[in-house]
Amino acid sequence: MPREPAPGIVGFGMSVLDCVQVVDSFPAQGGVTRVLESATMGGGPVPTALCAAARLGAETALLDRVGDDWRGHLLRADYERFGVFVGHLLHEAGRRSTLGTVLVRRSDGERHLIYDEGDATPLAEEELPLDLLRRCRVLHLNGRHWPACLAAARIVREAGGLVSFDGGAHRYDPKFEELLPLVDLLIVAADFADRAVGAGEREEQLRRLARRGVKLAGITDGERGSWFLVSDGTSFHQPAFAVPRVVDTTGCGDVFHGAFLAEVVRGEPLSVCARRASAAAAMAATGLGGRGFLPTLGEVEGFLSTLSPTPYSYLLLPEERLANDEE
Repeated sequence: MPREPAPGIVGFGMSVLDCVQVVDSFPAQGGVTRVLESATMGGGPVPTALCAAARLGAETALLDRVGDDWRGHLLRADYERFGVFVGHLLHEAGRRSTLGTVLVRRSDGERHLIYDEGDATPLAEEELPLDLLRRCRVLHLNGRHWPACLAAARIVREAGGLVSFDGGAHRYDPKFEELLPLVDLLIVAADFADRAVGAGEREEQLRRLARRGVKLAGITDGERGSWFLVSDGTSFHQPAFAVPRVVDTTGCGDVFHGAFLAEVVRGEPLSVCARRASAAAAMAATGLGGRGFLPTLGEVEGFLSTLSPTPYSYLLLPEERLANDEE
């Protein structure tokens, strides 16, 4: 087992064992579908973000409960392979860990997910490792283990740490409005933004998200890149990066979050965090499964060294455009 981490990134999320299978096409009816390639590995938004951050050199730890079954033991082994601290990963006797079967269409990397959520008991507030939470630099959440994640966010904020929230596509829930005022780094998928603040221009959506009092609001939108608004009024767009061949887009957003937080902990400017996160996510798409290829910092820097030196492009918010017109 990896050693207890120094204050770094603590993730509070649900572990998933993914069975990833490449097929020519998704089945539309009964019959037989031949698997072209397959892999089994850990998954889940927060857990994969932790693995990506650990691969980039960050000290990470996971808070979760899984079943005391073969799935749960494979999950623990996968965390250990990437160097994520699992001293707070609990196993519950007689319960099933979460299992996902991910079908990947070979032609374009599109996915179809078949999902067994398992029945492990969510973590409770009284089970939180208070010392670890008070020492960590960043707590990364996606709303799992509700309402204990609320208590964890309050503990981290009171101790001076940052709270990060991953608002995934098709994951918006009105109950999250209670959590968002405790969040410092709010980076959500375009679908989450549409549901949380309504459809519209990205600039206006960022402004609406930022009203929760966050230090950074961000929206990710796949190949269209990501948009950010900082509390000091700075805004920018980070383009997505192309790779020679997309194998599988599973977990790319999770890798983005993990890489972004690894750079935050390292003390890099937010524009650099976004650029390296975008690169890591693009590189992850060249491997099969969410953790099929998690790049090191050296590999990310090598990838970026082959690209244009322009790291990002600024967006002007509506009032800034008006000011420029008046000048």
